[in-house]
Amino acid sequence: MTRTRLGAPRWTEETAVLDRLFAGANNGGMHDLAGIEAFVAVVERGSFTAAAKTLQTAKSSVSEAVRALEDRMGARLLGRTTRSVAPTEAGATFYRTCRRLLDELATARAEAQTRHKSPTGTLRVAAPDGFAPRFIVPGLSSFRAAHPAIDIDLIEGASAARLVDERIDLAIRIVAKPEPSLVVRRIATSRIVIVAAPSYLAAAGTPTAPRDVTRHQLIGFSPLDWRESWRLGKETVKVKPKLLTNATESLRAAALAGLGLAAVPEWLVADAIVAGQLTTVLDGHPAPVGGVYAVYPTNRLLTPRIRTFVDHLARDLRARGLPR
Repeated sequence: MTRTRLGAPRWTEETAVLDRLFAGANNGGMHDLAGIEAFVAVVERGSFTAAAKTLQTAKSSVSEAVRALEDRMGARLLGRTTRSVAPTEAGATFYRTCRRLLDELATARAEAQTRHKSPTGTLRVAAPDGFAPRFIVPGLSSFRAAHPAIDIDLIEGASAARLVDERIDLAIRIVAKPEPSLVVRRIATSRIVIVAAPSYLAAAGTPTAPRDVTRHQLIGFSPLDWRESWRLGKETVKVKPKLLTNATESLRAAALAGLGLAAVPEWLVADAIVAGQLTTVLDGHPAPVGGVYAVYPTNRLLTPRIRTFVDHLARDLRARGLPR
């Protein structure tokens, strides 16, 4: 298993924050935790209104909690205008520390809860639009039977940039190389194949060498980063797809409609190939193999909920025919 982790905690900074927040009887004590949660929510959601919605409380309560926190810290943490709210320089530093502390606290709570019972709570999972109905949803019945206390909130198509903003706990990525800013675990292999509808091949001919694709109508899949070149066997061919899409179902539909040669994940079209609706070409010039990765933002820790779901998904993918 490949996993990158956060660096060692900056104990000097975090201890200083804790000392200032919790030392002494007159500094507000554990009431500061509510202020920290409110402050972090405002920074991550971008406004007091959105933070209040996330925390399920009144906007005035969030504003009061942040103001009280600033008073006790003796520093202005947020810059406010009529249109926006953003952390000050001191606030940005304070936010990073508070985010780590809240994550540590959430993990400690989760681990304490699971010592004598199964993991509980809601798990927000993001996955590619075509992958989720084929490989995640079918396995949810057995997962729920084994872990009835975990609720799944499945979001299809969330980008890496939105993982933190949308509070995604776990995302499934099907790429050659995952984003370096994410914590990753490879759970399966995803092979790319070149396919076309029999009707298209009958009209345009069947390519027999990588360079032949330049004489064909091409359908590209932007998450594979094949916008300008296709890597086939030992050759890299410059291409200009007539159709480029970031949606797997549109990619599949375009190939089935006979719009050209398509570079697609094999799992997306395996049934259509068996049914004779699509034909593979250039099998002797295989594309590079990608991976199916379970990823989560670096500001999230590997909670028991996440670990349990990823372990289940990895086993289920192998049972459904995706190689490790």
